Amino acid sequence: MLDLENLEKAQRLSLTMQVEVSLKNALIVGALKPGARLITKEIADKLGTSITPVREALLRLVSAGALHATPAQAFMVPEMTLERYTEINAIRKQLEAMAVGAACQQMSPGKWQELHDLAEKFHDAMDKGEAQRALNANRAFRFRLYEYAQMPTLSALIEQLWVRIGPCFNYLHASVHDIAKYPYRYDDLLAALERGDAQAAQKSIDKLIDASTALLLQQYFS
Repeated sequence: MLDLENLEKAQRLSLTMQVEVSLKNALIVGALKPGARLITKEIADKLGTSITPVREALLRLVSAGALHATPAQAFMVPEMTLERYTEINAIRKQLEAMAVGAACQQMSPGKWQELHDLAEKFHDAMDKGEAQRALNANRAFRFRLYEYAQMPTLSALIEQLWVRIGPCFNYLHASVHDIAKYPYRYDDLLAALERGDAQAAQKSIDKLIDASTALLLQQYFS
């Protein structure tokens, strides 16, 4: 006999997870700025869904530390202090270097070519000064690389950290910032991955994290 109650719960959970993924991506690529107030109904209307899965997704993100819940039952993107960012970055350096090292051991010509193509989309967006496209392309490249580590728990931990720092990059969405002037490229990392040099790849990702930190120190934390 078909259990309609459990089926409805499963469908709602699936929808909640879809909403959560959408919100995570918005946080990671800086579409939501620190201090932004999230209105459940507005998100539901934008995503074309009911309020319940949106609220459940928001509560899941609160539990993960990505959002704050206020006494007025509103949800806020947390402000980022330099101390908190520095702590998160220190953890990122360890975890992302681990993922890159593992991915390097799993690399193949096909995987490398896919990474190369994703990196070129990022480079093209940067050269053309298209911040939103660049941030999305950057996310696609990095998480495909980490996926190749074949360590899903590690990838999930890295995603949690990106969700927390991503809103800091909201300032790049403003037209006043010419991202084409930023020397942020993946050439050295790709070269290291192609020759199977895990140590060089790890050093490269470390430098890239430092480069993004330098941008934030100049813009967000200045």
